[in-house]
Amino acid sequence: MSYTLFMRLAGPMQSWGVSSRFGIRETLTEPSKSGVIGILCAALGWDRATPTHLIAGKNRTLADLSALRFGVRVVQEGVVRRDYHTAQNVLRAKAKLRPGKPVSDSDLQETVLSERYYLADAYFLVGLESDDETLLRALDEALNQPHWPLRLGRKAFLPSLPLRYATVAASDQPAQVSVVNQPLAQALLTTQDTAWLNLSQRARKFWGPQGDNSTPIMPALRYVVDAGEASSTIDGLTLTPVRQVQRADVPLSFEPRRFAPRDVLIYTINHSHVPV
Repeated sequence: MSYTLFMRLAGPMQSWGVSSRFGIRETLTEPSKSGVIGILCAALGWDRATPTHLIAGKNRTLADLSALRFGVRVVQEGVVRRDYHTAQNVLRAKAKLRPGKPVSDSDLQETVLSERYYLADAYFLVGLESDDETLLRALDEALNQPHWPLRLGRKAFLPSLPLRYATVAASDQPAQVSVVNQPLAQALLTTQDTAWLNLSQRARKFWGPQGDNSTPIMPALRYVVDAGEASSTIDGLTLTPVRQVQRADVPLSFEPRRFAPRDVLIYTINHSHVPV
């Protein structure tokens, strides 16, 4: 039996790099698997140098989180922006630090330039699938009471909405839960996030008026998921990926940093087929 844990990643700035080196720091156009697992580790208080962590009464390894099937529903595409950074007094990679002694000038670089890309005003629903309901509920509780502050890819990028998907019932809206008894694709494509519904005025401004000026023009929805079946059917809608790519964002270790590749399927779906 498959269960899916929802997470909400929304904020004015997000960055999800998987292959950045040296002076150019790129970002994907949706969250990376390593980035989301890093958020969960921060919520759990899992130190990157510790090989195991107690979750739901069991000692888990990073491989247990990496094995979760991962998918992203792009609710609102972010706009890619670029920051131009300068930094001084940066240690060289081969610098030799001497305890109790000042750093020598030879260990410092001159001004270091970098270009750092990020997403502006993006909104994502993330799903993690597992047969272990207890594990998913423990991760959800960690998001509700995180051990360390949670960020969207960089320390300066704060979320604008709670990462935990669950909400309490309101007078005009039912409660929504974070863990559902559904496989990943069905869960992500059939849920309706009340937090997004509350931003309807912003959505109309972003997408523009159509017809009677009350219905927003919505771009096609993008759905990105770990590779599995080439196509599937959900509520009568047949999904066929538009392309398949490989990304090196499956964390094997955060200290030292080691990642494995995964195959990813990307779908494009008309908004009329899924709830907004």
